[in-house]
Amino acid sequence: MRERQAAGLLPVDGQAPRDPDELVGPAVEETLAALGLGERDAAAAQLARRYASTIDTCRDAAWGYRWLGPLLLACLTELQATPASRKAAKPGPQGPSRLEQLRAARAAGNRPPGVT
Repeated sequence: MRERQAAGLLPVDGQAPRDPDELVGPAVEETLAALGLGERDAAAAQLARRYASTIDTCRDAAWGYRWLGPLLLACLTELQATPASRKAAKPGPQGPSRLEQLRAARAAGNRPPGVT
């Protein structure tokens, strides 16, 4: 029994070991490293690390995902580390603003639509 505990096959504290593929911490670290964050983002990055660490070490994984998962996701969204936040941050193609339309119409000597 002690040999199995020493080999990491049995938990010392009575809990079954978590599958490394289920851990959130390594994925968060990889994501934060890929973002290349500056000093101004250090607090949010540290908060994301702490959420991930707490999720990985809590006794009930379902509780961690249910209650801390949304907080971690919100933190990653603020850091633009989610697909939805990156899509929202990209400026889309924009047409001329209303002011630019009015200026162009005036320069052309035309009255813009809706102006009498």
